[in-house]
Amino acid sequence: MINKIALLLVLFLVSLSGYCQGNTDFQSRFITSVDYKLNKKWKFASEYRYSLENDLQKFRSSSIQLETKYSLTKKLELSGGYRFTTSYVEDNHRFFVAVGYDYNLNKNFAIQLASKYQFSTNSFDPDFMNEFKEPVKMIRQKVGLEFNVPKSKLAFNTSAELFLKIDNQPYFKFNRMRYTVGTDYNFKKYGKFGISVFYDNKYNPMKDDRIVLVTKYSFSIHDFFKKDKSNTI
Repeated sequence: MINKIALLLVLFLVSLSGYCQGNTDFQSRFITSVDYKLNKKWKFASEYRYSLENDLQKFRSSSIQLETKYSLTKKLELSGGYRFTTSYVEDNHRFFVAVGYDYNLNKNFAIQLASKYQFSTNSFDPDFMNEFKEPVKMIRQKVGLEFNVPKSKLAFNTSAELFLKIDNQPYFKFNRMRYTVGTDYNFKKYGKFGISVFYDNKYNPMKDDRIVLVTKYSFSIHDFFKKDKSNTI
């Protein structure tokens, strides 16, 4: 099964490379995350990301993210957080709020919708924002589909995400589209491991698109200490 997944990802990368145009860069992200479920409504999460660029030959950035999630219902969730990113060139601060909606079509298929607003800046100094670089404000709209393999811990997912930059004229300016395909393997109390690939189709004169390979390990403190009902008498 693992070999088949690896083969599918390789075929996807090859076909995507043929489709991409311009100065497309191949990058990677290595992500680890930990979350803690306080109760049925509240969840706190942290994440560390390490990124490479220039066809995996150069360090791009590393970042730390803190996030709080609140479940309005079993399907609807609100979240907000802060991400600090650093590189050899600059630092970046990002604040974001989001709303997500998950709907199970049946036991195997689920639709995922998400809307996010993010505010990014290199400095909180007003003079810097006015004279050197203005904050970047973005609206992101995402729709995804997940397939859980029957009688398995494996799941596949795909999504498309629209990035709209908030500007003066016009107020919303198209920034890019992101197309993602990936897979996750759930180790239950020992976490979840995922591999995915996304392609950023940017709208700018340089046409500096990118293909990014993402590997992620997620660990839930709540799931780790939760009692296994199947082993209880």
